Amino acid sequence: MSGNIFCITLAVSGRSICRNCNKYIEKKTLRIGKDIPNPCDDNDEGWGDVTLWYHPACMFKEFDQEKAKERKIKAPEDLFGFKELKQGEKDTILGFINDANMKREDNSLCQFRSLCTRISEEKSGAGKTAVVSDYLKNGNSGTGFKGDVHMLMKWLLPGVVKTSFNLDDKLLVKLFSQIFGTNQKAMEEDLDQGDVSRTVKVCFEKSKNVTPLKESMVSLREINGLLTSLSQSTTEEGMLKMLSKIIKRCTSDDLMMVVRVIKHDLGINAKEKHLLNGLHPNAYQAFQISEDLKHVVKRVQANTLESMPGLKEKKTGNGDSDDSDSMDDLKKTPVKRPAGDEGLTTSAKKSKPECKTAPAASPSNVSANIFTGCKIFLPENTDSFKELKQYIIDFDGEVLSEASKRSATHIVSSKGKMSTASGKVKVVTPDWLWHSIKKKQLASTEEYKP
Repeated sequence: MSGNIFCITLAVSGRSICRNCNKYIEKKTLRIGKDIPNPCDDNDEGWGDVTLWYHPACMFKEFDQEKAKERKIKAPEDLFGFKELKQGEKDTILGFINDANMKREDNSLCQFRSLCTRISEEKSGAGKTAVVSDYLKNGNSGTGFKGDVHMLMKWLLPGVVKTSFNLDDKLLVKLFSQIFGTNQKAMEEDLDQGDVSRTVKVCFEKSKNVTPLKESMVSLREINGLLTSLSQSTTEEGMLKMLSKIIKRCTSDDLMMVVRVIKHDLGINAKEKHLLNGLHPNAYQAFQISEDLKHVVKRVQANTLESMPGLKEKKTGNGDSDDSDSMDDLKKTPVKRPAGDEGLTTSAKKSKPECKTAPAASPSNVSANIFTGCKIFLPENTDSFKELKQYIIDFDGEVLSEASKRSATHIVSSKGKMSTASGKVKVVTPDWLWHSIKKKQLASTEEYKP
């Protein structure tokens, strides 16, 4: 069971008895099993463990009566078989877990893992946003979030708010194999079958040199401090020392999550837009403008985000806009495109126009979705960088930072041709942006190659 002493499944026959209420567990209803050493194995002859069965509600009642040091279910990963449950059954168990954890710190690594599981279970972007929003509003207790909001959002966005660790998969395997006393080649072979975080977890559980904690007790703040020290390590010896310190504070599931943070991928299949908008409906747009997460969080907490420059149109005393680049109200008025602008296939449209400036924005010439689906890397040294960046955001596009450049669909270059890691990436000149804005639709990238 991968180190878990708890499992969840449907009752097979209806003959098992709940060890808390002493009633039968009906056939095909959920039951939670807890493995304990066989009480009949007095001489420690290796008879194996026995499983005690409980109704889910009774299992969590049992936890209330046990000593603090006793191992408990504090995250979905603590339950073998959780992933095989139906969504409604998962929601029921997650409800029990959340209630049981209500007194724990909202910024604990255990709670963070639980949050990530809930986010990954949601299929829609809106659903993921709702999970983050609810957690920041209610916390685990239901009475409000009691933790560091910036710390939580930073951990949710390791691929955006990056800390450089200089640790690739092979180096991680090399260092952990030394700590675990595991054959490095065997770990590399296991790595070929999956991701490095899973490999590290499995080998941690099998290690004879170190033993995973049975209960997750570490906070995000403590692990973050250790990871900061790890990022400052310049030698393998220093990295080995810091990873050893981290391991001493982790369960196997904790360590798997830490490795995912090091690799800048939590594996929750969530876009930064959906996670940030769980903080505030305008948080993603604000972060695109400022690229400063701490600043955005402070504004949200001070209720001043909507007054952030460039985020919302400001009105003068006569009701007119005093910011010609503000598009919030204008985006709401989509305009039917003229038939002559549909595509760029005629000979007249194949010529590359001089398009250095965009037209003045007005309700009659604005389309709200010009850059929908476009992830654009726009270098800061591009002429009219701030203006172009705001247009891209207002027209439903995404402006990527240097760190996220690899996931770009378009790269803007003013310095001529450049090579890219993927042949699918379109490299274009700034004129491609200006022409798309002017024509209210995406221009052909073929006509705007550097």
